[in-house]
Amino acid sequence: MAEQIGNYNILKKIGAGGMAQVFLAVHKDVPNLKVVLKVLSDQRLVERFKQEADKLALLDGHGHICQIKHFFNHGDDIVIAMEYIDGSTIEDIIKNEDKMPIETATQITASVLDTLGFAHQKGIYHRDIKPGNIMVDKRGHVKIIDFGIAKGDSDPNLTIAGSSCGTPAYMPPEQFNPTEDINYALTDVYAVGTTLFYMLTGKLPFTADNAFALRDAKLFNDPVAPRNINPDIPKELEKIILKSIDKEPEARYQSVGEMKAALEGLGMAKQHDLTEHIVKSGGPVTPPPPTKSGGSNKKLMPIIAAGGLLVVLIVVGFLIFGGGDEPIVVSVPNLTTPIDNDTLDIATPVFNWQGKTGNTYALEIADDPSFTSAQRITGLTDPQHEITVDMADGRYYWRVTAYDKEGNASSPSQGATFVIKSTEPLEPTETTGVLELSIKPNGTISIDDSTYGRNKSSMNIELSEGRHIVRVENKSSMQKQYVDTISIVAGETSRLSHTFTIPAATPNKQYGEIRVGSKPYIGAVVFIDGKVQEQRTNTTFRVETGKHTVKAVLTVDGVEKEKTEVVEVTKNGSHKLIFDFTK
Repeated sequence: MAEQIGNYNILKKIGAGGMAQVFLAVHKDVPNLKVVLKVLSDQRLVERFKQEADKLALLDGHGHICQIKHFFNHGDDIVIAMEYIDGSTIEDIIKNEDKMPIETATQITASVLDTLGFAHQKGIYHRDIKPGNIMVDKRGHVKIIDFGIAKGDSDPNLTIAGSSCGTPAYMPPEQFNPTEDINYALTDVYAVGTTLFYMLTGKLPFTADNAFALRDAKLFNDPVAPRNINPDIPKELEKIILKSIDKEPEARYQSVGEMKAALEGLGMAKQHDLTEHIVKSGGPVTPPPPTKSGGSNKKLMPIIAAGGLLVVLIVVGFLIFGGGDEPIVVSVPNLTTPIDNDTLDIATPVFNWQGKTGNTYALEIADDPSFTSAQRITGLTDPQHEITVDMADGRYYWRVTAYDKEGNASSPSQGATFVIKSTEPLEPTETTGVLELSIKPNGTISIDDSTYGRNKSSMNIELSEGRHIVRVENKSSMQKQYVDTISIVAGETSRLSHTFTIPAATPNKQYGEIRVGSKPYIGAVVFIDGKVQEQRTNTTFRVETGKHTVKAVLTVDGVEKEKTEVVEVTKNGSHKLIFDFTK
């Protein structure tokens, strides 16, 4: 990376990840203007989060919200200049002090509630309040950072109903499986209450081995009483905390303002100097990455040789390029090998595509057709580039995006799929063991909340020594899922087998299939007869014979578009629908 990015001189690199590099920098002409630069390379995020700009515009200028200073292109990359906050997160302070004095914790909480009240009045809900997203700068000012997964009242749904986003430890039960009528103002109340609990005790009200167990604990158990951990907490303050984290939304405070009023009623939101609690770390505390719903894709991690810092999604929404100029069209690459639906017996496939000389390319590889957890290799220069990566057995999807010299991006190519089926047996090592899974007829395999394979009947997986949570799911079965805790011993092979019972087909019912695609983008949400489907375009759906109304919904350039068609499905027939979102 050059010592200068745009108009900013780089002071030092402070982080890196598969999707961004992060630098501390100053403006070359205004040396007192210090910023944190995030250099992005994932054009998919631009389309997905453009609507964030409207939220940030509404919240711009509020003294307790981290601001975006600038955005621009630097070659093939998009660069975001974020406000530099010289201070510490609440998470860092607690690690340094174990817990906070009552008056400090309640003052910070009152400030957070007041700031959230401002956002809620604008129809914006944070959805990821936690100690890592609250900072205190060296002047004692409280700042909320990372509005990356914030939800606006007028936003189209970016996630399918039933999928979650946020940080499980601070989420209320209803946020794990949200419905369209979820009240996100009350999820913010719950998160603030959990954060206050943490500040006063150094502990969390609920703990569990995985997100599923944590959700159930919050649904069916009562939290630990904070005064059992810290007896100095007044009884009335404990009541406020427990009310804010009640499992039933209607039993909580019905607004952040109501919770703040309760604190003020106890005389526990008075102002005093917070600077004594700032961790003297010798450097900036940058906004941390948002928590991603679902697990990381461990089997693809060798593809990216980078650190663990992910891009803060708040920046993405600011990438709106105004003006009425005609859009620049960059040719979409043509994928050549591996060919679609190819089966490979090697763990190091070679990828080839065709494009225009002079362009650069980004290769994406995922284990799901929506590319929601894709790993990405950028800066590839040859129009027929060969990349060799180590990959585990399973089904994969890949696509390529082209960038011209000015940084303009093509649409992603249509995704192609292939299967890795290695012929070499997996052997345990001195530091790892092997888990042999046998599933009848098949299932989706997740370990420690990370997906390892879909629709698999057997799989050998190398795991680190220790305890792991194994989840095998078949939604068509009567059992739906099995969850096991297994201890892996280094140098040994452990075995699990599961049999799912598949209900017999209803007599006299006949079925066909609908293949639903979209262009130039995939990943559209699909509704069949008004019911949202789990899979997004491009995919195939098995349905009963007869007429069906199929709708695809996709956000393009910040505008939600939908296409609808009616199709007559015949017995054992295959019917193809391609929704063109350029028309």
